[in-house]
Amino acid sequence: MKKSTTASPRSRRLRLGIYGGTFDPVHHGHLILAHDALEQLKLDAVLFVPCGQSPLKARKPLALDARRLAMLKLALKSEPRFWLTRCELDRPAPSYSYDTALEIRESFPHAKLFWLIGADQLKDLDKWHRPDDLRQIVQFVLLPRGEPAGKEKLGKVLSLPQPRRIDISATEIRHRVKSRQPIDHLVSAPIAAYIKRHALYLS
Repeated sequence: MKKSTTASPRSRRLRLGIYGGTFDPVHHGHLILAHDALEQLKLDAVLFVPCGQSPLKARKPLALDARRLAMLKLALKSEPRFWLTRCELDRPAPSYSYDTALEIRESFPHAKLFWLIGADQLKDLDKWHRPDDLRQIVQFVLLPRGEPAGKEKLGKVLSLPQPRRIDISATEIRHRVKSRQPIDHLVSAPIAAYIKRHALYLS
């Protein structure tokens, strides 16, 4: 698990965001939302957690775990406050967020943990494995990309102010790659080059 090089994570109370997802592939939208969380929640870092196999999704990520991890490393290397863990990739499937939270809590026992979710995850939150126990470990925070969720849907979930509308999705990127359309405006140049070099998402 990547950690800060400027201070021991056990020496002070960190404010740590946890950003899970398939990242298939990682794109500008992911990074913009992570930066918004850094600023608005005054986080020390955002920990990106590429998922293995979600228990709520039948379809596996299209790119291999190693490919998704490599793209994340390329995307995150210019921001020292973006950290990366492969803990879910190293555990047997399915990937339960509760187990991930326990593992992160063990690595950062004194940190305040904020689990960053999108609107699609918010609607299924009560279907997650041991959601009430998970809420005892983390504070859920909604990262709005389109219309903000109503208060009746949020419950105890915080919602960040929405400074901009983000209309970028990994589904769109994969479709454009398959259709031989450019994606340079949706992902960073190293990610676009990596996808082309390894012929990802063409089938």
